[in-house]
Amino acid sequence: MKRWGLLILSAGLLGWGTPGRGEEAPPKRICSLTLATDEMLAALVEPERVVGVSRFVDSAGISNVVGRYPASIPRIRADLERIIALRPDLVCVASYNTADFLELLGKSNLPVFKHGDTNSLAGVMQALTALGERVGAQARAKRVVADMERRLSELRTALDSLSVRPKVLYWSDGWTAGGRTTVGEMIERAGGVNVAADLEGMKELSIERALAADPDVLLLVAWQAGKPATAEDLPPTLRALRAVREGRVLSVEGRYLSAVSQFAVDGAEHLARKLHPECFQKP
Repeated sequence: MKRWGLLILSAGLLGWGTPGRGEEAPPKRICSLTLATDEMLAALVEPERVVGVSRFVDSAGISNVVGRYPASIPRIRADLERIIALRPDLVCVASYNTADFLELLGKSNLPVFKHGDTNSLAGVMQALTALGERVGAQARAKRVVADMERRLSELRTALDSLSVRPKVLYWSDGWTAGGRTTVGEMIERAGGVNVAADLEGMKELSIERALAADPDVLLLVAWQAGKPATAEDLPPTLRALRAVREGRVLSVEGRYLSAVSQFAVDGAEHLARKLHPECFQKP
């Protein structure tokens, strides 16, 4: 604890971004600790202003910005000592960083941007707007959000004529997406009905409850790029689902379904094309 106290004191004495200084210049040394903020910053600032990104940024299975950041930019974890050594004037985190780390970071006096609502597309848009203001890229953020809104509107129009919306169950190693999740919202915006909507957040789901839900479509996530998830990956008991027996199993890359940045719209579009290809056929 003494070591962390000295680090925190050092950050404060050096005056790295003490808040409340009136008109502040846009940060020039931004450190991002989450893939969501890595992806947002890729649309808002030049890579030269980023001094650290998350260790997931190069993972093709989950990252939508592979190749965006040069290898010279450190890939980091929630390591306060290393973060302080980078001398950032803004540290970007999200609500899912651990509470202990967020508390420690708060005591360091480093300026922090927190992506708070990672459970909805509206929250993503609010975070983009707020981050754009924080880094002096309001115009860029406005364009990104406007593009998201336009594409969601076009998606809604494309699916307007649906008479039947299939019941969809998201399954990933025993976990499902309930209400107040971006995955659940993607399912609904893609023309499906999330059968786990009565749950809240990402929840463990028993095989018995999955069987009782009897979805029309089973949605699996492929965490490794180029390797689709298949029914063979399921527990044997779960293969008794009607959706599996009738061949209605969809595999979607993790980078689409796990996005809590502007790329969440890509996820909704991609899923909609898989669920309702007939709605996107050109005349």
